[in-house]
Amino acid sequence: MQRTIEIIFPSERIIDDGDMLLWRALPLDGRISLGPFVFIDHYRHQSRRGIGDSPHPHAGIEVISYLLEGGVAHRDSLGFKDTLGPGDAQWIRAGRGMLHAEQPSGGGRHGLQLWTSLPPAQKLADPAYASFRAADIPEIRSAGARVRVIAGRLGDVTGPMQTTSPTVFAHIRLEPGATVSLPVDAVFELGLYVLDGRLAGKSGALLGPGALAVLSSGSSLTLTAMLDQGADVALLGGAPVEGEILFAGPFVMDTRERLAQAKRDYASGAMGRLEGVPF
Repeated sequence: MQRTIEIIFPSERIIDDGDMLLWRALPLDGRISLGPFVFIDHYRHQSRRGIGDSPHPHAGIEVISYLLEGGVAHRDSLGFKDTLGPGDAQWIRAGRGMLHAEQPSGGGRHGLQLWTSLPPAQKLADPAYASFRAADIPEIRSAGARVRVIAGRLGDVTGPMQTTSPTVFAHIRLEPGATVSLPVDAVFELGLYVLDGRLAGKSGALLGPGALAVLSSGSSLTLTAMLDQGADVALLGGAPVEGEILFAGPFVMDTRERLAQAKRDYASGAMGRLEGVPF
């Protein structure tokens, strides 16, 4: 059965100051999760301005970063240091808590930062880190279409990123007027986030940049770009989130007690230190 668009949510413009444009597509009023994803930030900036460039904590989540343009230097309280370039991806299991910082290398950047909520049994897991180079991310190619599978499985292609909950994350680029059809898991919660360009929806509807489209169930997905311009789209979702979703800034837990513990752990230094933080 073919998946169709059930509902479209416009993302919220968090920053729009002439240099940086930051859209937030989750959480939104009326939608708090999509599969295990509970946070979708899409950013683009021209200067060397940073997002998350000061040391800051996370707990209870996996942090997934995907860079479309530019570069970033990563460092964290686990001792990992890394540099990402265009097309690279990064996975962090924050678990019981860790600190990291991301400094732009060179000029501006364009990318996604995504959070998945860890299942209750994994909320306090030990932190872990992995990164994936652009050359190691498999692709599906057809006429006018390029699909990069970062996590999960589309047909016979499996992405290299191993997430705790069953997850799909792919980057789809379509040339003007191009169409791509993909086999997808029939029961996963899936959605589309439009990064650039426009997709042709049913009944003449258009999906433009910043739109989050939640899809119906089904085992196949067909996307078509407009004739006058291509489309750049993220496909994401997976198994529905487990447990409650409780936010406290960079911490996402399933109980208020665990949120309170995360705050105490950060303040006491139990999540580690990075350049003197926390003081």
